[in-house]
Amino acid sequence: MNYSNALIVKLGGSVITDKRKKFSIRRRTVERLAKELATSKVPLIVVHGGGSFGHPVASEYEINKGYKRKRQLIGFSLTHRAMEKLNSFIIDSLHKAGLPAIAFQPSACFTVVNGRIKSAMLEPLRKMLDLGLIPVLYGDAVPDLAKGMCILSGDQIVAFLARELGVKRVILGVDINGVYTSDPTSNKNARPIPVISPKNWRGVSCPQRGVMDVTGGIRSKVDELLALAEHGAEAEIINASRPGILKRAIAGEKGLGTRIVGDSL
Repeated sequence: MNYSNALIVKLGGSVITDKRKKFSIRRRTVERLAKELATSKVPLIVVHGGGSFGHPVASEYEINKGYKRKRQLIGFSLTHRAMEKLNSFIIDSLHKAGLPAIAFQPSACFTVVNGRIKSAMLEPLRKMLDLGLIPVLYGDAVPDLAKGMCILSGDQIVAFLARELGVKRVILGVDINGVYTSDPTSNKNARPIPVISPKNWRGVSCPQRGVMDVTGGIRSKVDELLALAEHGAEAEIINASRPGILKRAIAGEKGLGTRIVGDSL
């Protein structure tokens, strides 16, 4: 099956959880996003971040630094379990919206070396798409063949899946209106960047916001998407916290946030 018309949607942890409060889900937001996802007319893959579930636990046990001491083993397990709980709520919300969503566990199918995906067993995911199911993946604590353990970000999963499946459209939902020249929450002179390509990205000093994120924040998101853009895919970072924006992006409307494109576009 050709998956070029499929759509990958990433729901950022800052959108679906309150990062200021450990294990805090934005329930109404998630239920609204599920309804907006239900408007899609093309095959869907959903990936979500860890927010106040995965990041605090992973940070406490320093999972992303690799295996150093026995205490990290329970931390690895607790991080994964926290993500399972968040994923379960996302799945339940998608079911309520009438979507045949099914969890797809990253730590069971991705081979990771030094924090980067080396390969993945995607045949079951492809079959799910063929059947009309909606795989739902998430950032996760995963075994790392080089350093024992690491955090595999949802952003890296999104880019990898798009490349492997030939998906041409990716939407990343965050809690601001795309990418800015500096942090818009603290700098009133921050300007939105409508389009990012490898050329203009080099000169941007990307803001780092004051919330916990063990996977690198907005800069790592853009870096992943720029690498994907060189394979012919286009992504847009939108504000999924605003009602209706995700729905409009799914329908194909552009210019809602920051588009990530290759230099050839």
